[in-house]
Amino acid sequence: MQKESLAKTPETVWIFDVDGVITNPAEKKVTELGLIEAIAGKLDQGEIVTLNTGRSVSWMTDRVIKPLEEAVKDKSNLINFLAVGEKGGTWAYFKNGEIVTEKDEKISIPQSLKDEIRKIVDNEFAGKMFYDESKLTMLSTEMIDGRPVPEYAKEQLTLVEKMKEIIERPEYKSLDLRVDPTTIATDIQNSHVGKHFGARRIAGWLKEKGIKPTRVITLGDSQSDTEMAEELQGEYNVEFVFVGIRSKLNTSKLKQRPIFTQNQYGEGTLEYLQQASN
Repeated sequence: MQKESLAKTPETVWIFDVDGVITNPAEKKVTELGLIEAIAGKLDQGEIVTLNTGRSVSWMTDRVIKPLEEAVKDKSNLINFLAVGEKGGTWAYFKNGEIVTEKDEKISIPQSLKDEIRKIVDNEFAGKMFYDESKLTMLSTEMIDGRPVPEYAKEQLTLVEKMKEIIERPEYKSLDLRVDPTTIATDIQNSHVGKHFGARRIAGWLKEKGIKPTRVITLGDSQSDTEMAEELQGEYNVEFVFVGIRSKLNTSKLKQRPIFTQNQYGEGTLEYLQQASN
């Protein structure tokens, strides 16, 4: 009975970070030729493909989800796709050929805080960064497209300090919020969300579908992405593939030694997918 059950379920689950793994962080779109087709190929092989990112579902839809939908040869395989956004706060999947989006109603950011941060960005960082209006469960500001990342990093330090002061005020302190700066963005989010929370959302979805994979492959380009493997390695055979700058990675919490690609970012992701197909 167990053998028959395993034969009917996908053996491999892929969990991709998006920025730096699928899309180019500076250009904010997929620039690696053949990458979307390689990911779609995993779906057409009957495997599970998921995304786990801080990006909103609406942002992912045009840049990743729709191109992936077009690249999949057998559209019925889209039932094995899940996109988790806002670090676990939102998610999207295909139902009857249409994209369905849901969000965690328990996660929210006060409108007054959103308004205050938007005002700071508009008044003090105009032309340098912008307020992301697409987020549903978190607050996010982002680098203007095409700007040098090192310049943004300096400005980001100032913004982070301002954000930390604001969320420590009495009206916000009880909400258990935290500031999370990344390469091209700065988020204010509930303390319990993150790549680990997104991975747990994916694990719950797998259980709802009755899928018990023999292998989970997570791909990331930053330290926070290790949370995906750390969260799931107690119950699954988890591999962590790193396509970022190797010297910046702390692997002490990983049970299995990570896999490093020769190339970095989207090029590294495509490299690994091609090797996995051989």
